[in-house]
Amino acid sequence: LTRVNDLARTAPPAPRAVRGEDGILVRELAEPPECAALLAAVARDAVELLTDPVARAGLRQCEGDNCPIVYLDTSRGRRRRWCSSEVCGNRERVARHRRRAALARA
Repeated sequence: LTRVNDLARTAPPAPRAVRGEDGILVRELAEPPECAALLAAVARDAVELLTDPVARAGLRQCEGDNCPIVYLDTSRGRRRRWCSSEVCGNRERVARHRRRAALARA
């Protein structure tokens, strides 16, 4: 927590408004960001997440086998189970299929 707070004190990358090719205002960074500025932006987001009780309630640990990843569940029903449906979710579905196939053979 101390490290996150220390990183959050650094100034994040500064945005500026510029006209895009179509004339509409768009946001871009004023200059290429340094590593400390990028870490500051991430740390500030972490502080926002950890101090907002509603957002914090959406933190979940992946139910995948031996997966340590914690993610923010923003799904419609708040019933997401895995950090990635393509990775951990697919592993679970494959394992479930293999168990059913083994039972059918037995």
